[in-house]
Amino acid sequence: MRNFANLFLILFFADGFLSVLDELSALVAPVAPLTMFRMQVANSVLLLAIPLYFSLGIDRRLPKKLFLPLIAFLFGCPLAAWLFPALGDSKFFAIAMAALQLGVPPLLISRYRDGKAPGLTLPPWRFEGPFFEAKNTLAFTAVNLVLLPVLLATFTLFLADAWALNNTAGFIRVSPRGLYLTERVYRRGSKTLRLTGMVHVGEKGYYEDVARVAMKGRTVVLAEGVTDRKQVLRNHFDYREVASFLGLASQEKLLFDGNVIDEKSLDAPKRAANQPDVLVADTDLSTFRPETLLFLDHVGKELRRAPSMVDAAANLNRWAEKNVTPEMYAVIMDDILTRRNQVLLGYLDRVLERYDSVVVPWGALHMKGIEEGVLKRGFVLDKERTRLAIDLKRILLAKAR
Repeated sequence: MRNFANLFLILFFADGFLSVLDELSALVAPVAPLTMFRMQVANSVLLLAIPLYFSLGIDRRLPKKLFLPLIAFLFGCPLAAWLFPALGDSKFFAIAMAALQLGVPPLLISRYRDGKAPGLTLPPWRFEGPFFEAKNTLAFTAVNLVLLPVLLATFTLFLADAWALNNTAGFIRVSPRGLYLTERVYRRGSKTLRLTGMVHVGEKGYYEDVARVAMKGRTVVLAEGVTDRKQVLRNHFDYREVASFLGLASQEKLLFDGNVIDEKSLDAPKRAANQPDVLVADTDLSTFRPETLLFLDHVGKELRRAPSMVDAAANLNRWAEKNVTPEMYAVIMDDILTRRNQVLLGYLDRVLERYDSVVVPWGALHMKGIEEGVLKRGFVLDKERTRLAIDLKRILLAKAR
């Protein structure tokens, strides 16, 4: 146990040293190999911190006043940057935390060593005597029965936000309060483009706010919505049951106040307008491949026959584990995301010839690919805002009643 504890202390200090070097060098010229090595060391320290934490409840010789602050620091820094985004964007915060990680361990460790022998490790005499004590384990267990559920819930939300940040380019953000969706405005000369991240279920007020489209010259809304003109799907589904289960509204009720047009209208002569045009700029199910249709049909079947949303989700998960191969998953995602994005961007090119302002309220998972296409077309980000789409606090309080 002493070797394990000392390995953690050495790596913790090394992580602090590398962090200081990396943050200071980034002020002048970032060094990619240094950053990668720093991340590898940081990940190693985090992995060691988890078993070390639980060892505190087994080995009474491990000094809790030393290891608990260090472990709390490792997880507290990223959580603080997550809870308070201003800290995450602050170079001062990053440098200060790196300096703290470098300077504090020697001071804390010195309390557990002989005064004449400074160092970064715990001496052998600190591990003399029996390692187990029932009182220590019982107290540790009692505290964690309360603490661990809170930590696990917080960490789950943190991981969900990290996943959303990577897969939606930040159009979805997760916090303890709930799910936030981002709207970004881009400009290219006299043209304005608004990308609004959406979810299929959300707060009624969220959808009402999104539906308020301010007119800036000739405006068009490129709406999302896959059609099924050839009736290729036997079991259709919607999200109203999911919304009802969570006490939310469905995106299907999102109605834009405007003139509904079709694709042929894009070739008609321009006319004066006092409200936005609304065009469904999506594809038809007949363009999807068999693997995707099989998946969507099974989703619809389970949602219709399962007694509850929980049962439907469990059944779908079991079916997917047996039937959805990596190759099939790639096809499904290509049909549902990539190909539909290409269709939308094709419509975007056409409407930019006729309209001054374009609004794209599409699912947030589409936004990473759509934004890439928008930036390639010469648009530049002008501003952004976030809206609370799902209020977790309200939902939990409602379910608790």
